Amino acid sequence: MAFKLTYSDGQESQYDDDTAWEVDDGVLKLGKTEGDWTVLLSPSHWAVIEVGSAKSSDTDDKDDSDEDDSDEDDSANDDKNS
Repeated sequence: MAFKLTYSDGQESQYDDDTAWEVDDGVLKLGKTEGDWTVLLSPSHWAVIEVGSAKSSDTDDKDDSDEDDSDEDDSANDDKNS
């Protein structure tokens, strides 16, 4: 399953369905096939794993906040014009 990995420094990486992964005692294991891990990340190097459609929900949230900001700006301009 595709996922997004956020590292502890804030960098984000997207991985597709071809990447197998597993968390074992906090160690994130990555590889092309399950059980044949080529990358091991200690718990101090990664922060968040987002699985599924997290990207589309983030986009929806941003759109809502942009609309809210523009409404506030319009009402502030109405007050100045009065």
